[in-house]
Amino acid sequence: MYRNKVQIARLFGISTPTVSRRAKGIEEEIGKRYNDYAIIDGLISVAVFADYQKYHKRLADKNMRKYVPAFNMDEARSYMFIEKEVRVDEI
Repeated sequence: MYRNKVQIARLFGISTPTVSRRAKGIEEEIGKRYNDYAIIDGLISVAVFADYQKYHKRLADKNMRKYVPAFNMDEARSYMFIEKEVRVDEI
């Protein structure tokens, strides 16, 4: 599922400027960690955002980056349900 920045902010309980910063980070990871479908027409994949939200500090650190597991869509969805207790109809 894809959501706009305001919806992502509400879903994760964070500010819209934080979502914008994370979206820029996701864009920088396209081709490295995420595919071209991570962000489409300004809409952000909720699973990609969840993954980036969890690992963004480690991805930014060149020494820690190598310890970040490869992106896994199923694990990202699981993280959403465990950490945020998101209902299926929200994503």
